[in-house]
Amino acid sequence: MNKLLKLHPFILFIFITGCYNSPTPPSEITGAQISGLQYQQFDCETLNDEINFLENRERELILAQENRIKESELQQWWTEGSGTGDGIEASELNRVKGEIKAARRVFENKECNVTK
Repeated sequence: MNKLLKLHPFILFIFITGCYNSPTPPSEITGAQISGLQYQQFDCETLNDEINFLENRERELILAQENRIKESELQQWWTEGSGTGDGIEASELNRVKGEIKAARRVFENKECNVTK
């Protein structure tokens, strides 16, 4: 019984910290390290289109991650600390941000002009 009382605060601490699982804000999600090799064969116009597509996808994922944060805050209030954590949106946002950086590097290396 004495050992159980000594373990009780430790178990409670682990339970509380283990359940607190907040989603990562989009501003804290950095881009993954992506090689620009997949964009080397693109011409300037195709690269520009790809960057625009990726930027649109990034905006969609940021909105999805912000919605996940709002839902998690509500759940944390309701369940006293247990959030939803990061989902597929966060990992895809990480990948897309990395692809944007890689495509922009190739765009700049090819000395392309921005056309919209």
